[in-house]
Amino acid sequence: MAEVGTTYKPGDKVEHSGIYDVIHDKGHRIRHQVTCVYDEPFPPCRGCGHGVRFRLVVKAIHVTHDEDFKK
Repeated sequence: MAEVGTTYKPGDKVEHSGIYDVIHDKGHRIRHQVTCVYDEPFPPCRGCGHGVRFRLVVKAIHVTHDEDFKK
């Protein structure tokens, strides 16, 4: 299970849904946050490709993976 502060690269699978800091190559774009969903791959950036990194900030369970909301 992912821990807050863990960093991932494009192609890695999201180990835990949540909010991630996106850290681009210098000069491309400032740091920002996105929501990533469990078991989906982290994507490459259209601008800096595989140089982008994703750092877990806040863990969250996506509603589709919560037992109370599964069909």
